[in-house]
Amino acid sequence: MGNNMLASAIANGLCSLDSSTTWVAASAPMIGSMGSDFIQEACDDTLTGVVSTLLDLFDECPVTTGRVALSYQTGNFASAELVAAYKAAQTAYAANVDAVMCSKSSSGLASVLEVVYVLAGQTVPHKSSQNDGIVEYGRCAFGLSTSSFDASTSSVNYLTNLNHADTSFRNGDSLFSSSKKPMKWFQTLMS
Repeated sequence: MGNNMLASAIANGLCSLDSSTTWVAASAPMIGSMGSDFIQEACDDTLTGVVSTLLDLFDECPVTTGRVALSYQTGNFASAELVAAYKAAQTAYAANVDAVMCSKSSSGLASVLEVVYVLAGQTVPHKSSQNDGIVEYGRCAFGLSTSSFDASTSSVNYLTNLNHADTSFRNGDSLFSSSKKPMKWFQTLMS
């Protein structure tokens, strides 16, 4: 969400990036997240059963302003104002971001959170099976050439098999898979 905030600030002339600045994005939900729409549907009783019960249990309803702000651009909950804000932010993102890490898998590294993101990847009605549990690969790479993404840690635009939490550097690197080494990618990028 921080990527959306920075892109929006640039688009609205609230800030600009100095030429010495490197913008590194990770799992940027540049058209929102189906997870936001899913939670909103569960909280307004469109969805029933176990999902609604769990969200109530974890005190996710009513939906927070932050979650509403991530409504999927082409979904049922995105206002005209939000769609316009997304479009402006997407233009600023594509023009200013220097390096991007996106993912096509919700399983990621072995961690306590892995199960949460695998479940989200399978339960949330994503538009693509290539997602990190929260953000779809094509939406993270929105406005950028997908041919510029690679699973190599030496690629500026890194296509991973990490879940959303893993792309925030919380769980280190895999010992074996080059598509699961976010820390090595970042170190290579900064060297």
